[in-house]
Amino acid sequence: MKEKFFKWVAGAMGMLLLSYGFLLWHRKATAPPADMKLYYSVSTQLSEGKIPYRDFTVEYPPLALLPLVVPHLLTAGMTLDYRAYSLLYLLETFLLLLLIAFTVQRVARFWPESLSPWRLLAVYLLLIILSKDFVFWRYDLFPAWLTLLALLAVLKKQPLLAGLWIGLAIMAKLYPVILVPVLLVYYLAGQQYRASVRLVAGTALAVSLVLLPVVFLSGSQVFSFLTYHQLRGLQIESVAGGLVLLGNVADLSRVSTAFNYGAFHLEASGVGSVLKALPGIFLASFSGLLALGWFRFRREYGQTGTISADSLLRFVLGALLVFISTNKVFSPQYLIWLLPFVLFLPVKPIAWMGFIFLLTTLVYPVFYSQLIEPTVFGVLLLTARNGAFLFFFVHVVRKNRPSSSFQNLSPTPYPNR
Repeated sequence: MKEKFFKWVAGAMGMLLLSYGFLLWHRKATAPPADMKLYYSVSTQLSEGKIPYRDFTVEYPPLALLPLVVPHLLTAGMTLDYRAYSLLYLLETFLLLLLIAFTVQRVARFWPESLSPWRLLAVYLLLIILSKDFVFWRYDLFPAWLTLLALLAVLKKQPLLAGLWIGLAIMAKLYPVILVPVLLVYYLAGQQYRASVRLVAGTALAVSLVLLPVVFLSGSQVFSFLTYHQLRGLQIESVAGGLVLLGNVADLSRVSTAFNYGAFHLEASGVGSVLKALPGIFLASFSGLLALGWFRFRREYGQTGTISADSLLRFVLGALLVFISTNKVFSPQYLIWLLPFVLFLPVKPIAWMGFIFLLTTLVYPVFYSQLIEPTVFGVLLLTARNGAFLFFFVHVVRKNRPSSSFQNLSPTPYPNR
């Protein structure tokens, strides 16, 4: 009976999502968002034979160009106006959503006693609907899918393939680089030494295969996307930015914002010091997470001879949460990075993440003007979202009791180390 209910729910939400997507396309085709205008510009210049990084600037890593240029590839290089491009890009987005759904179902086989395929799909669609204002016009679904494929490869005891997927994901968005240390700790704690070497080798191979041809064509200019992000200021939606705003809530007239590097950044006293402190905060937080992961993995391996898929999942999520919360930028599409992984958590943390998705939608785009010109309401709303995000992090990495199904289906050490 429950399966039938979830089938109806998933079907209804799927139709709602499709309808909303095309309605959104009709509206955005006449008033394109900034990201889509950038994607269209990059894709058009690529289709004209221009060399990225050399002939025109790109703020993304090389593999990010693939999802951007797909609409032109589908039309064999024909000239596309923005309306046609955005429609094809929307169809590409639906394809990526389907690929993630398919991969989620394959990963779910490691949680057979607790995860219904139709329940998974219904929750997945619900989170997409909650993030509808930023999921359709961002390419972040692409690296999110690649990182999910990496997790699947790890669970299937394919460390070389996991490294290849992670390497490709790094070349698409950079952020997946933080997952490499987590997976290394996972393998080393389980005494899977050859697997750790294969993971690193696969990652290096994928990065080289993508990066070297672009370096050959563009030279050192290919690394300009790193400089672009280094020069960015403190974004108003970031956790640190929210704290700066909260500290000035008594007199918000002392705070202003400036639009540059594709986002609104804070201009207020203390912002420079915060920016200098953030790298150290990230390193300390991430090191602490890795140390906690090592301790948990070693203890679990010593007790059961395995490390459960659930334990690995929680520290993968923990790494992403640390990176986002200590970053100077917290764009709403960053939640897409978490989307494929939160589906495997228990009901309560999934509901909490749904609440975070909802608050993020209220922050952007509903009440975004109250951050651009800060108001008390806007600051408190952002504080609530960021506070919920940090609480979710604590909930994810706290001590959990893996079920027997997790333990029995988790990866086992290689017999020859």
